[in-house]
Formats: sequence, structure tokens, C-alpha cells
Amino acid sequence: MKPAWLLLISVCSATLGQIFFKKGVFVTGEITLKESVIGDLLKLVLNPFVFTGLVLYVISTIIWLIALSKTTLSFVYPFASLIFVLVMLSARFVFLEPVPTIRYVGIAVICVGFLLSSLA
Repeated sequence: MKPAWLLLISVCSATLGQIFFKKGVFVTGEITLKESVIGDLLKLVLNPFVFTGLVLYVISTIIWLIALSKTTLSFVYPFASLIFVLVMLSARFVFLEPVPTIRYVGIAVICVGFLLSSLA
């Protein structure tokens, strides 16, 4: 498989991981880590959504490393910027979070930067 496809799969896995993390902390509630740090961390990790997010992150990292072994870091790294774009769009459309116009401008700038860096 070509590195670009591997990287897109990795980016999608990381994005899904973030979606599951957000759902997990929404279910768990606000995390303070003040009273029982170990208990709070266990509660988080044992939350099925957070656990799924962690698994997706492990998968994303493994695929990322495979892609990195096939091409240069300067080609691979701009793909990480796509995670910011997809997570922000997911926040808007999955969680119905408000996204100010200036963030959409930021997404556009990231996309232009990604396209320019991937053409070289």
C-alpha cells in the first residue's frame, strides 16, 4: 500500500480516537485529578469510549510508523495537520459544537499548507 493511503488511514484512526475520547469524557464527566488520581485515571481508561479511543490511537501509531518506514519524515508529517481539520469538523458535525468563522479560516489555511507541502 502506498504511504499516502497508510497516512490517511492513520489520520482517520487518530480522528476517530479523538471522537471517542470526547464521548468518553462526556459520559464520565469533568476530570479533576484532585482527590484520587489513580481512581480517576482508572475510571477513564475503563470507560469503553476512552478505551476504544486508546486502541484507535495505537492502531494509528502503528500505521503511521509503517508509513514512516516507507518514505521521508518531511512527506509524512504534514499529514498530521489533517487531524486538526478532521477533529474540528467532527466537533461541529458530531457533537454540534459551535465553531467560529475564524476557525474555518484556520482550517482553510491548514489545507492550503498541506496541499503545498504534499506537492513537493
